[in-house]
Amino acid sequence: MDERAGVLPLLVRLALAAGDREVADRAAACAEEEEAKSRLPRGTAARMWCHGLLRSDPALLLDAADYYRRVGRPAEMAQALEDAADLLAAAGQTGPAREALNDAMLTYTTLGAVWDSRRAAARLRARGVRLGVRGARGRPRTGWKALTDTELKIAELVAEGLSKPDIADACIMSRRTVETHVSHILAKLGVKSRREVAGVAEAHRS
Repeated sequence: MDERAGVLPLLVRLALAAGDREVADRAAACAEEEEAKSRLPRGTAARMWCHGLLRSDPALLLDAADYYRRVGRPAEMAQALEDAADLLAAAGQTGPAREALNDAMLTYTTLGAVWDSRRAAARLRARGVRLGVRGARGRPRTGWKALTDTELKIAELVAEGLSKPDIADACIMSRRTVETHVSHILAKLGVKSRREVAGVAEAHRS
């Protein structure tokens, strides 16, 4: 199946929801085999998505979503973001969960995926997370106010001089995810260095 790599993470999700860990583990093992055979980014993303679900690790799911974003697979990206939002909400990280949900919902809307949008909204509503004014829709595209809650937190940590590994530990996310957020922060602020980020952060404190 050409689309096998895209189906396996959904099988893991379904198996875990049904309480069938054995099937979930076998599906993840198949994803590893697919990655080894194809050596394509989407294979890596599928493997990360499967293991993120198995380990209840939202950072792996966010990394998988970033892979899908880069290779132009919006449907898989949105589904991985939805799963990340669910795990973040379960861990009590409401702000990051809302951001991941907003990202997923915007993509579902663009794709016309009405059923997926309803499922995601209901799933996260059960966790106490709703779409709101803090989401991506009402936020400007550039400048300090364009930063999401997570980006603001990371920008402040960058301004404090923390390294990327230290930021990853503080925010409970992978280093690759931190790097992605930092690149988004630089782009939104129109700056090229961590020092310039610190300058912008200082200006907004005063």
